[in-house]
Amino acid sequence: MVAKNKSERLRRLLSHGYFAPELPPCFVSSDLARYRRWIVDRIAAMAPIQQQPAYYRYITEPSWFYFPRFGKDDRRHGVPNPVSYLLLSKTIADNYVDLRRSARKSGLTASPPVFDWSGTRAVMRPSVDLRDDFRIDLSSRREEFVSADLRSFFHSIYTHSIPWAIYGKGWAKIPANRGYAHYGNVLDLLSRNLQGAQTIGLPVGPDTSRLLAEVIASGVDEKLRERLGVTARDASRYIDDFTISGINGERGEDIIAALRQAASHFELELNNEKSEINSTATRHNIGWKQAARAHIPRGNPDLPSMQQFFYEVGRLCEAHPSVNIEKFAFAYARTAFIRSPGWKTIQSLLINAYRRNSTLVSLVVEIFILRQIESGDVDLGNLKDFLDHRLPALARANRTGEIIWLLFLAIRLEMAISVNAANSLLPIDNAMVGLLAALAKSRTLIHGQFDLTSWNSSHTPDGLKGPMWLYAYQTALQGLVPGIDTAFVEQDPYFSPLFAKKVSFLRIENGFGSVANTIQSLRSENERINRVRTDFLQDFTVNIEDYDDDDFEEDDEAGDAIIDEGY
Repeated sequence: MVAKNKSERLRRLLSHGYFAPELPPCFVSSDLARYRRWIVDRIAAMAPIQQQPAYYRYITEPSWFYFPRFGKDDRRHGVPNPVSYLLLSKTIADNYVDLRRSARKSGLTASPPVFDWSGTRAVMRPSVDLRDDFRIDLSSRREEFVSADLRSFFHSIYTHSIPWAIYGKGWAKIPANRGYAHYGNVLDLLSRNLQGAQTIGLPVGPDTSRLLAEVIASGVDEKLRERLGVTARDASRYIDDFTISGINGERGEDIIAALRQAASHFELELNNEKSEINSTATRHNIGWKQAARAHIPRGNPDLPSMQQFFYEVGRLCEAHPSVNIEKFAFAYARTAFIRSPGWKTIQSLLINAYRRNSTLVSLVVEIFILRQIESGDVDLGNLKDFLDHRLPALARANRTGEIIWLLFLAIRLEMAISVNAANSLLPIDNAMVGLLAALAKSRTLIHGQFDLTSWNSSHTPDGLKGPMWLYAYQTALQGLVPGIDTAFVEQDPYFSPLFAKKVSFLRIENGFGSVANTIQSLRSENERINRVRTDFLQDFTVNIEDYDDDDFEEDDEAGDAIIDEGY
């Protein structure tokens, strides 16, 4: 059993809360978690600047990538500088109990910050089913409800609103209360510092952003309850997606106005295009999951059975065009895909499905890798032809999330990439694309002239603070680019501790090792989500404390000395 103290909470935020879940599993941060205390101690030992820690002035930029969303534009995700993320995570871990108390002020949330000690993420990913469950129940009791969400929620968060949500806006704006003796102000500072000192936005992807965004959204909930007097039976919020019914039959327009005022208190805006008044006589999208599961072939299905599956899923997609049924159905059909004897046709059908629904890219890559491990019969010739034509098309559209997954696939299956396809990637200023391309070249998977000069310009002290930091650091660490002088890393006061401990952020063989392990991990994840759902259905609230014991700080030092190798 893990001691749930501050140090272990920090370990978890670093090891399972750093890289966005939309990235391939080859991007890892377990070394950063392992040597967290060693690195923090050396950063803390730097000479203060104007009587403040030197790292208060350490300003960096994330590495960005765009990942597809169903029926929407791609969303920008960020991978913060690891030092900046470590410092922010430590402040959150040290003050998590109080932050959790702030989040509990909501009384309306269906996406509370549930700390997960054994799942794939440090903070459990919320389920949209909780929003739908609430709407179904509300429809049986009320005449109408308002649905609304916040415009570009994570990207529009005002970092100064973090202390407002923790302490109250009036108190936090008093000049005497703006010092860094108050951890909320430190969170504000560090959140700005990891995105180029900007006050607007939190990077989508890291679990620290999920935690801080939930604290701010809980402040909006609190203001909404003050204005309308609603309780968990009248209103609910899933991340930034609100469902509200007035307790005294208030008009929908008045409810929207009250929500707009509550959001503006934290410098947030409603998405007017998605603010609607809904009749409770509207049919709910229910039953489609059961219908999709009913068509999943069992055992080792033959090709006709799999073709029928594609057909039936297609019919469900046409019946529910606003729901990503394909992704749900394909995820539950993993085993059927991997074990069906009719693979050659299935491979083509999966690629065709990905072309019309780009959100399938990660799932399709996973299936291809597991199929090759299980049967070794992936048609590499056709797949190479697909990649050689697909990568340039994605590069022209700057669809970096898909490029990253397809490069990961090529490397894992040891497929050569044509030099024309590889060269189409060079104009893209993206650290993950550059890193995987450099790795592919080092493994002779790219033949011909492939010049990394443009990316190699990041091998400087400034490059370690910029959006190409992951390429600059990791290529130097692994020696992926011959002839690069690593002094820029070894002499950097912030990155040299990482380099000394050989902290790596790339292990290409990580993830998708076997079908059995993948399925077991997914089952465990579903069990945790279902536990939260059952809790929520009782009274439309989730008691966070039921999932996470209070910290036991007396064990912090001893625990680190025992657990951290090389400390």
